Formats: sequence, C-alpha cells, structure tokens
Amino acid sequence: MPSVLVSGASRGIGLAITRHMSARGWQVYAGARSDSALGELAAIPNVHPTRLEITDRDSVAALADALPAKLDGVVNNAGIVVNGPVEGLTLDDLTRQLDVNVVAQIAVTQAVLPKIRAAKGRIVFISSFSGLITTPGTGAYCASKYALEALGDALRMELRPWGIGVSLVEPGPIRTDIWGDILVDHDRMVDKLAAGHRVLYARQLNGTRKLLGRVQKMAADPEKVVKAVDHALTARRPKSRYLLDSVSRVQKIVMDLTPTAVNDAALAAMTTAKR
Repeated sequence: MPSVLVSGASRGIGLAITRHMSARGWQVYAGARSDSALGELAAIPNVHPTRLEITDRDSVAALADALPAKLDGVVNNAGIVVNGPVEGLTLDDLTRQLDVNVVAQIAVTQAVLPKIRAAKGRIVFISSFSGLITTPGTGAYCASKYALEALGDALRMELRPWGIGVSLVEPGPIRTDIWGDILVDHDRMVDKLAAGHRVLYARQLNGTRKLLGRVQKMAADPEKVVKAVDHALTARRPKSRYLLDSVSRVQKIVMDLTPTAVNDAALAAMTTAKR
C-alpha cells in the first residue's frame, strides 16, 4: 500500500486529507501534537498517529524512525496565520509566522526526502492564494506563502533528476476552524496592538474586519483542497500548481494585467472603512 505523511492532521484540511487518503487505501502517517488528537486519529482505518511538532527539531528528526523506509508522499499542511499591519507586528510574531509556515515546512521535507527519493514519491505544500496576491493587513502571512512558493519551485527543479513531483496547492478561504475563528483572531490581534497603532490604523482595522466577515461566508468546502492533493499524489502527471477556484483564477489574471497603482488603490479601498 502507498504511504503518505500529513502534517497538521488533527483538524481542518489536514484531517480531511487524512480521512480521504486512508479511505483510498493509503497508509497515512498523521502528524499531530497532542495525546487527544493522536488518540482520535488512531480510530481511523489505515492511519498511523505520528507525534510531530514541526517547529521542534528533535520531533522532526524522530520522523526517521517513525516512518517506513519508503514514503510515497508528504503533505506539508500545518500552518498558522499572523495578521495585522506590518508596523504593528511584534518581531516575535513575525518570526513565529515564518518559522511555522516556511522553515518548519522545509525541515519536515528535508527529514523525509531520503524516503521520498527511495519511492520516487511526491511532495505537496499547502500554500495559499495569499502566496500570489498580497492584501493589506496580511503581510506576514502572505510573506510566508510567497516564500513557500519560491522554495517549492526550487525543489521541483532541483529534484527532477529523481522524478520527484513537487506541487503547490493554492486555496482561497476554506471552511475550516481557522476561517470559523477569523473574526475572533482579528479582534485578538487588535487588542494586542499598541494603543498608538490602534488609533493610526483604526479605519483599516475596521474595514478589514468587515471584509473578513463577508469572505467568511464565502469560504469553500475543504473537499476542493482534498481533490487537489489526491491528484498531486496519485496522477501520472501532477500539476506544479493547483489554483482551486474560478474567482481566484480570474482575480489573478486581472491583477497581473492591471497596473500596480490601480491594484493598490482597489485593495486599500476594500480594506478601509469609510469615515
């Protein structure tokens, strides 16, 4: 049976991928941190709960003993969102964003690459539409996804001699707990800002909150991501990128053809409340 490691498998997109690939007969090594999550994953057929804290170097190093000699795929799914105006970000929060969403993804990939190479397997990164388009208030998150896009591209070219496919899945808003809690997270971020920054960015913060509320209602089914990951892992010719919905495709084309100043003005207007 083919095998795959899925990071961040205890909830949201990671859990949906885990359930789907296990139902397809794959042996899924489901990475999670807590005992309760590992226990719940153990109840799913063909799933091997694997303790994994992707930012802990010892935990990542332990993957060598936890996984089979050959691994047909790895799905780098675990990630976090740090929002807020760049001026108001703490350097610790920025570091955490990049460590989780970029450095840790590569750490896991490096750790399993000998096993992937042995199986001529596949590497999948759950990126984001935010790795293609930057919006105000999401600079740290977008930076992490842009970086992941670049590293994924580099790996895809570097690993060609071994026939290892590397795919980037680029969803827009997906109906998971992250988007379910997005307004709570936004309010928490605002509370953490220095008082002066809350005053300076009041209109942008209010405008962003209203926009997030609208987008939250439009979040897509996780099944779109699951289907893309399935194709990336199993298709004879996996795509290098999976942009998952027509709205995102059209938006990307329009923004590529529109002058930067016009795009900036439009996005600023969308995320700024009226006086």
